Amino acid sequence: MRFTSSIAVVLAVVLSSSCAEAQSRRAPSDRDIRLYARLMAMTDSRTLDRALVDSSLASSWAPLRAATALAIGQTGAARGMAAVAVARGLVADRDLTVASNAAYALGLLRDSAGIGTLASALTGPPRVAREAAWSLGEIGTPARSIILAAMASPGTDEARMIQLLLAAAKLRPVPVEEMRPYLRMSDRPSVVWAAVYAISRTRAAAGVRHLIDLAASPLLAPPRSSIVRGRSESALGRAGTAEVYISTASSVQRARSEIARGLAKPATGDSLAVPAIATLLKLAGDVHPHVRINAVRSLATFGPRAAAAVTQAASDSDANVRVAAAQSVGTVLDSAAGPWTALWQRDTGLTYRGSVLASAARVGAMRQTLSSWLTHSDWRVRAAAVNALDGSQNRPFAVATAMSMLRDPDARVRAAAFGALTGTDTAVVSPGVHAALVTGLTDADFMVRATALGALARHARARDVPAVLASYEQAARDSSNDARIAGVRYLAAAWRRDSASFSPALRSQLSSLRPSDDPLVRAEAANVGVFAAWPSPSGQPRPLSWYENVIRSYVLPALAGRTQRATIQTRRGDIVLELFGADAPITVWNFMNLARSGYYRGTGFHRVVPNFVAQDGDPRGDGNGGPGYSIRDEMNPRRYDRGALGMALSGPDTGGSQYFITHSPQPHLDGHYTVFGRVVRGYAALDSLVQGDRILRVTVQ
Repeated sequence: MRFTSSIAVVLAVVLSSSCAEAQSRRAPSDRDIRLYARLMAMTDSRTLDRALVDSSLASSWAPLRAATALAIGQTGAARGMAAVAVARGLVADRDLTVASNAAYALGLLRDSAGIGTLASALTGPPRVAREAAWSLGEIGTPARSIILAAMASPGTDEARMIQLLLAAAKLRPVPVEEMRPYLRMSDRPSVVWAAVYAISRTRAAAGVRHLIDLAASPLLAPPRSSIVRGRSESALGRAGTAEVYISTASSVQRARSEIARGLAKPATGDSLAVPAIATLLKLAGDVHPHVRINAVRSLATFGPRAAAAVTQAASDSDANVRVAAAQSVGTVLDSAAGPWTALWQRDTGLTYRGSVLASAARVGAMRQTLSSWLTHSDWRVRAAAVNALDGSQNRPFAVATAMSMLRDPDARVRAAAFGALTGTDTAVVSPGVHAALVTGLTDADFMVRATALGALARHARARDVPAVLASYEQAARDSSNDARIAGVRYLAAAWRRDSASFSPALRSQLSSLRPSDDPLVRAEAANVGVFAAWPSPSGQPRPLSWYENVIRSYVLPALAGRTQRATIQTRRGDIVLELFGADAPITVWNFMNLARSGYYRGTGFHRVVPNFVAQDGDPRGDGNGGPGYSIRDEMNPRRYDRGALGMALSGPDTGGSQYFITHSPQPHLDGHYTVFGRVVRGYAALDSLVQGDRILRVTVQ
């Protein structure tokens, strides 16, 4: 009877999947397109239309039903919880795409009341179980017992095991003991990687001994042949969701890389420092640069006793290993000039030398070089020198130097100088620094004003509100919204902290402030009494015809297997991307529209974090530029595997032109940044990018 029941379940899944595929293949009607367009407008404006949800779910066109299940979560908890019961019911839908999207949506909503539904889904079809595991991780502590119980019965689906381990990584404390069986799955290297990742990302002290032992096992021995740069396009096939983390070819290297990250001193303490350092020294000579990068960073946490290994890494054949070493030497060297001079000569690149200078500033070394960079003709060199002040332990020197750069002719340098005035300090600023920050509120550049406002907001008071209001009025003429957002953020902070000091005249002035048309500005005013009359942060959707055009141009071709492509042309080589028009249509439209306009031509990778991401899309070149508008997030079940293309953000729904590509898997980004594509060719070029590298052009088709 049990065997017969199992066959029945399999047949039911196969039949339901076949039915859903047939519904997906049929051409949508005009009504389907209109419903889909209205659904996109609903999520784009962060509203919820229950009647529309019901009508869309009643459609016989499978992609519309799947998009509807996801949309409930995409609208956000403030609106989506009104339809959370619908999403829970859809987790059992016979269409597995609908069911898996619904399970994922419950995670976007952090639906703790839906834990029972998700727990049941863990024993269902693998596709749904994987998303249920991810959502339980997003819910976190309330789902702890369910996650641990599921880990005790791993089953046979490798992607489900991985998602359970990644969910467990979000629990505190991390359940290291329950992860031990997964560390021993020698026939499933991707599962071993996920278990190592879960321990290493949180630097769980209880897992250090396991990591040291695993590093010495034959299971993780590096290959004798050349390293795996990436997967070929033919091997990738059609892009998946949770299953992309299964990578037999590269999982062993990934596990070694995560072990190297997990053996930092905050995890090992003094008791396991000696064996940890011994392991890290071996990993610092690994065949793969990603492993070496993480090993160098962790070695640096042990201070001077790791100086030889960290400084040696500055001579590595890989440029990003050299950069990682340059960023780390400030914790292993003192101010003696000799080693710094030698380090300086090992690489002439701006990113490398800027990193050496920042490390030197931390311990008070290379003052003369810093002074010469501050007067350099290239704004990038001057900005690098100012940014180097952030880590200086000599705050009086850092502040005095930053003050001297507040009138630099280049706004990007001035913005860096205002940021360096307070650094990460939360202590009350001096009268001189306060006066300088207030002066910055009238700067011609929007980012200088936004930076000054951000620094002042840490100690927001009623006394500065008149100057902030004047700056906000000036910001109304900006093409970018950064200073407007920062202005309202300051006003909200001042009201919460110091409302008793607001005079009647000041209260009246604030109350009469015209509500912004920008939902991001309104979001800063939400739940602040003085802005009670302002409308909600929900946005205004575009005309319905616009969404219909996006569906016909991006969604339908992608559903038919004709995905859009983009090529990033660099001097390091071409990086070819597949874009996910069905998963993130507005983001893909935005990216392709900017590329066609030539927006990305001549821009540079202003942010490259070795073994993390390469980020581009800022014509200013300092990380603060954008197109002058923002688009909504389109969270979807795609994962941040190696080569994932994501939308860079400064907060929810702040995407514009900046995007990033991951060097290695980054599961902590899943569901928090829009994934809208992946690399299908050009991994060697991606890995060789160094911060500052220019883009020749981005072409799309």
